[in-house]
Amino acid sequence: MNTALLSHVTGRRAVLRGVVGAAAAAVAWQGFPSISWSQQQAGGAERWRLLINEAVTADLSISMLALRYRGWADYLGGQIRSKQVVVDPVIDIQNFVRQASSDQKPLIIFGKSVNQLSKLVRDGGYQPLVRRPEPYKAAFIVNNNSPITSIGQLSGKKILMPDESSATVAVARAEIRRMNVREPYISYTRYQDSVSAQVAAGLAEVGAVNPTLAKKWQEGGGRIIGETQPVVNWSVLAAPGVPADMVSKLTESLLAMNSQSAGILSEIGVKQWVKADRKEYLALLDYTHE
Repeated sequence: MNTALLSHVTGRRAVLRGVVGAAAAAVAWQGFPSISWSQQQAGGAERWRLLINEAVTADLSISMLALRYRGWADYLGGQIRSKQVVVDPVIDIQNFVRQASSDQKPLIIFGKSVNQLSKLVRDGGYQPLVRRPEPYKAAFIVNNNSPITSIGQLSGKKILMPDESSATVAVARAEIRRMNVREPYISYTRYQDSVSAQVAAGLAEVGAVNPTLAKKWQEGGGRIIGETQPVVNWSVLAAPGVPADMVSKLTESLLAMNSQSAGILSEIGVKQWVKADRKEYLALLDYTHE
């Protein structure tokens, strides 16, 4: 049993619960504007929304996410016409998609559920700006003493996956289909770390997790039996209808962060940006059949 990872997950959950109150107080102290679906402040002044979703890596609160992305929003506001950019974090993936698809669209969205972002590009007219350069690959994990050694052996096995709307699930199911795995028994839990914890405890034979959890799993003594095909990673998109000159300016400003604002990127878990291409998102959907 992967007890090291199980201990890590339990400890992290406790830490997160402990800092929520402090984070909320910090938000109030810094005087963040209240989140509004409108892009007009009282008095008619314009402000822009940065809609954020971190998918299912941890049960973070709205206030913690607002703190994490405040520096990035301030950078964007200073770069583009000196407008105020309001951080609008959403935890639930489907709620994030609904808000991105509503009549009152944000100027920019950032998300980690790249399958959902890809559908917003294909069906919703969103315009890719930048993405993480590393490809996204989900991994299938088992305990070190498991007899399972490959994805091809998963027919009839109990496979645990995170939130059904997540990119991890989309590409994991795509790979199971590509490998002609017959009648696996797939169940779901909300968070990524819940998957690895339940596999560690022997409650699931196999788990599908994101690259971050897969690395921690290996470091804790567990095994990876295979990965999905590589697809486009975390991305920043501009809303449909944003003029081409503003799309270009936003892209340039985001790419400039690689040399000018590496500290802000580090705060949001990104090493650098590269320019995104619409074809990458369509290729992901061809793979996942979504």
